[in-house]
Amino acid sequence: MNIRNTGTTDHLDTLPKLLFENYRKNPSRVAMRKKDLGIWNPYTWEDCYINVKHFALGLKEMGFQPGDKLSIVGDNEPEWYWAELAAQAIGGTSVGLYIDVIPEEVLYIVRHSDSTFAVAKDQEQVDKFLDIINELPNLKKIIFWDPKGMRAYLEDPRIVYFSDVVKIGKQYEERNPGVFEECVEKGKGTDIALICYTSGTTGLPKGPLISHDYMIKGSKRMAKINPWFPSDEYLSFVPLAWIAEQLFMVAWLLWGAPVNYPESPDTVMENIREIGPQFLLLGPRQWQGLVAMVQMKINDAVFFKRWLYQLAMTIGYRYADYFYEKREKPPMIWSILHKLADWSCLMHIRDNLGLSKARVGLTGGTALGPDVFRWFQAIGVNIKEAYGLTEVNPVAMHSDWSKPGTVGPLVPGTEVKMSAAGEVMVKADPIFSGYYKQPDKTVEAVEDGWVKTGDAGVFDEDGHLIILDRLKDMLRLKSGEKYSPTYIENRLKFSPYIKDGMVVGGQERDFLFAIINIDFDNVGRWAEKNGHPYTTFVDLSQKEEVYDLILKDVERVNKDLPEGARVKRFSLLHKEFDPDEGELTKTRKLRRAFLDKKFKTMIEGAYSNSPHVIMEAEVKYRDGRTATVKTEISIRDSR
Repeated sequence: MNIRNTGTTDHLDTLPKLLFENYRKNPSRVAMRKKDLGIWNPYTWEDCYINVKHFALGLKEMGFQPGDKLSIVGDNEPEWYWAELAAQAIGGTSVGLYIDVIPEEVLYIVRHSDSTFAVAKDQEQVDKFLDIINELPNLKKIIFWDPKGMRAYLEDPRIVYFSDVVKIGKQYEERNPGVFEECVEKGKGTDIALICYTSGTTGLPKGPLISHDYMIKGSKRMAKINPWFPSDEYLSFVPLAWIAEQLFMVAWLLWGAPVNYPESPDTVMENIREIGPQFLLLGPRQWQGLVAMVQMKINDAVFFKRWLYQLAMTIGYRYADYFYEKREKPPMIWSILHKLADWSCLMHIRDNLGLSKARVGLTGGTALGPDVFRWFQAIGVNIKEAYGLTEVNPVAMHSDWSKPGTVGPLVPGTEVKMSAAGEVMVKADPIFSGYYKQPDKTVEAVEDGWVKTGDAGVFDEDGHLIILDRLKDMLRLKSGEKYSPTYIENRLKFSPYIKDGMVVGGQERDFLFAIINIDFDNVGRWAEKNGHPYTTFVDLSQKEEVYDLILKDVERVNKDLPEGARVKRFSLLHKEFDPDEGELTKTRKLRRAFLDKKFKTMIEGAYSNSPHVIMEAEVKYRDGRTATVKTEISIRDSR
C-alpha cells in the first residue's frame, strides 16, 4: 500500500488508513484481547489488519459497494470493529445497533439507513432480522460471527458465517491483489464513517452522519484534556452503537493502546479487575452500580469492618475536599491519616473494583450525581465527566481537577454560547454532516454553524460548564420555584436501594412527586437480613417496611433542596423502567412524555392525595396469549 507520507499524520485521514499505519509500524504488537472460556486471546495489529482486509474483500465479492451501509449488532467484540473498519475501507458506512433492540427497532434503523448487509453476533440477534426480513427487500446478507446454535441456519442462502466471508475475501485477494489497498487509499476524511442513530428521547431516532474527520479530530481533542499512551489498557464495555465508545476506539487507532473485550456482560467486573485498565468509560448507571455494590457489601459486613469503612471514608472525604473543593495541599495530619485510611481500607476497595491503576475514569450520556463523584474521590479515584452529543463530541470534559456538578471546561477547539432562552449551543471543527434523509431536521438543529443541544446550561466562576437539564424538562411549580428533575433523580439514585426514579411536577402542581424503582437485588438482601419475607418484585416493592426504608433516602435528598422543590409524595413502582416497553431510550434516558402518559393514573392519584391507586398492565406470554394484571400501588408522604 502506498499511502503518501507528508511527514505528519495529516495524510491518515480515515480510520482504515490509521489501521494500516499501526500494522505497518507494529505488526506483532498486541492490539486487542478477547476473553473466551477463561483465556485472554490476543490479536496483533497484523491479525486485525488481515481480518479487516479479507472481510472487506469478502463483502465486496458478495456485492457490497462504496456508499453502501452495513448494520452491526452484538456485544463488544473484535468482529464488530473488524466489520466496521471493513465497510469503511471499501467506501461504505457502518450503522451500529444496541444489543437490546427489538425487531421493530431493527426494522426502522435498517430500512431507514438503507443497509444492504447486516452483521449480527449470534442466533438471538440473527432471529431479530429474520422476524422482519420480508420487510427488508434491500438486505442481501445477514452475517453472524458466533456459530453456537447456528448450524441449521446455514441452509438459508441469506445467512453467512463471518469466517466464511473472510475465506471468500482471501480467495478474492489471490485473484485481485492490491484491490483492498487501492480502496483504502481512495478514502477521504470527509467520507461518512458512521450513521450513529440518536436515542429517540422525543420521537423516532434520527441518523446523524459522522465523517472520518469528525471521529479523528474529536478523539484528538479529547486527548488534549486526557492524553493516551501506548502502554495504557482499555476495557471496551459500553455499547459501540454509542458515539462516545466509538471515539475511544478511534483513540485505540491513534495511540495504539490495547483494547480488551470482556468475556460476557456478566463478567465485566471480574475482567476489569484482571486487566486493571488505565482508561475506563462507563455510563452513569455502571458507576452508580459500583457504589451500590460496595455499600451493600459493607451493610452485610461485621461491625468492625463497617466501623473501619465509615472512619476511612470520613477521612477520604475530608482529604478529597482539600484537592477538589479548596484546591490546596492538605495539612500534614490529614495526609498521615489518609495514608492510614488508604492502607487499611480505601486501597482495598479500589483493588476490588479493578480501579487501582485507573488514571482516567470517564462518564457521560446523562448526568452523574455529585454524591457519586464525591464517593469515588474519597476512595482515591478521580471520576471525570464528559459532555457531548452525537452531533458534536466532545464538548466539555474534566481534566485533572474534577468539579462535581459540572461537566468541566470546554475541550480545545470547541465553542459554546447560550441562546436567549438559556439553551447551550455548540460549534466545533467539524460537526456532524447532517441527518440522513432528514434535511429539515438538520436545518432545525443547526443555526449558522451552531448546533442546538436542547440542554439548559450556564458557566460557573471557574469556566466549567454546568448542564442543568434538558431545556424542555426545566420546570416551575405553581409557587414559582424552578427545579431540575434530573438533579433530584441523581441524588435519589445515590442510595444502594434505589435503581431509578422519575420526578414529576409543573406549573399546575403544588409539589413534586417521585416514581421510584427499587434495586431488587439490594432491597431483597436487606429484606432477608431483616426478616421480611417476600415472593415477587411486586410483593417486595409494596411492603410497608420497604416504603419506610426508601422514605429515609427521600428525606435525605429533601434536606439539601429548597423547601419548594422537595419531593412531598412518592410511590415505589411494581416493575423496573424498561427500554423494551418504550420507557427508556437505549442509552437509559427517561422518556418523560411517554412515562407521563403511561403512569397518568398514579400521578393523578398522587396530586389528589390518594393513599393508593390501582395500576393495570398488559402481560404477553410466550405462547402469544395476553392478560391484564391489576396491582395496588401505595403512595406515601414525605417531609
